[in-house]
Amino acid sequence: MNASIAKGHWQRLKGALSALWGSLTGDRLQVVYGRHQQISGRLHIAYGVAQLQLERQVTSIRRRSAARRIT
Repeated sequence: MNASIAKGHWQRLKGALSALWGSLTGDRLQVVYGRHQQISGRLHIAYGVAQLQLERQVTSIRRRSAARRIT
């Protein structure tokens, strides 16, 4: 297991714990943030993409998706 995959697993675990804590406390934003971390961690594991690159790609996908819904 290389460092990139290990970071992805750690990020996924942090996201799961964050979402669980949000569920327990009733904080919906914390749940969303935790789920976002989980997805980011899974993508990091699958593709080995650095976090900053991953954020840029996800933002780009969101913008394209929003533009398609408007037209």
